[in-house]
Formats: sequence, structure tokens, C-alpha cells
Amino acid sequence: MSDRERVSWVALIVNLVIGGWYFSRILALPSGADLFGPRTAAFAVALITTAIIVSVACEILLRIIQRQTGGGTDAAAQDERDTLIDLKAARNAHGMLGFAVVVVLVQIAMVEWAQRYLGRRDPATVLELLATGPLGAMHVAQLLLFALLLGSVTLNASRIYFYRRGY
Repeated sequence: MSDRERVSWVALIVNLVIGGWYFSRILALPSGADLFGPRTAAFAVALITTAIIVSVACEILLRIIQRQTGGGTDAAAQDERDTLIDLKAARNAHGMLGFAVVVVLVQIAMVEWAQRYLGRRDPATVLELLATGPLGAMHVAQLLLFALLLGSVTLNASRIYFYRRGY
């Protein structure tokens, strides 16, 4: 397993854990929760700080383990294979991100249409609110943040796939 594949594994796991933790907490909030409030802002700052610290710490730990076991090569060295894998993974990630953004825009249009022509219902959670509306700016931001998470997961999963395939 190459160094870049190991780093991709760490990044994929961190993205899935942090993203799962964040969205499980946000989507379970009551629909009337103040997403602009200080509690949500403190949670977002803690999440971002935690994600950065965990990512850096995991990569440093991975590098230390690689150096101790003699398996680590120069991390800056990159050959044509690594470049090709990065390009293919970036292509997949950008495709997923573009698709997810289009889905978000379609969701916004569908919710607005449903609100206008089918009447209003009172959703119980943020998840139901995202599906039925009305959407505020922070709700759209949550959908776009999920699109970014999908793009990042696709990038790392594609790298792992291409390294495993031997490209």
C-alpha cells in the first residue's frame, strides 16, 4: 500500500466520521431550531476545529508509523501513476459535486413549488424541513455542505479504488 493510498484511507475515514457526526446532529434538530443561533455556531466551530485536528493528527501518526516500520518513502515524490490517479479521482469528485449541486437546486425548486401549490405542513425535524420546506438560507447551506462532503468522500474513495486497481 502506497503512502498516498494510506493518506486517502485516513482522509476518507475522517470525512465519513466527522460528516456523519455533524449531519446526524443537525438533521435531528427540531424544525424550529435556530440554525443562526450561538449554539449552532459554537457547534460548527467545534466541528471544524475537531476535523482539522483529527486530520492532521492522523496523518502525522500515519507518517510516524511509516517511518518506524521503514515503509515510508519520500512523501513529496510523485510519479506519473500518482498524477494520473489524482486526475481521475478529481474528475470523479467534480462530477459528484456538480451532480449534488444540481440535485440541491432541483430540491429547492421542488420545495418552493410544493409550498406554493400544495400548501404548508409543519415538519418535526430539520430533515423533514429540508424535504418539505420552507427553506431558509442556512437550510440551503446545509444541503450544499452535504454536497461538498459527497465530493470529498468521492475524491478519497476514487483514489483508493484506483490505487487498488493498479492504475
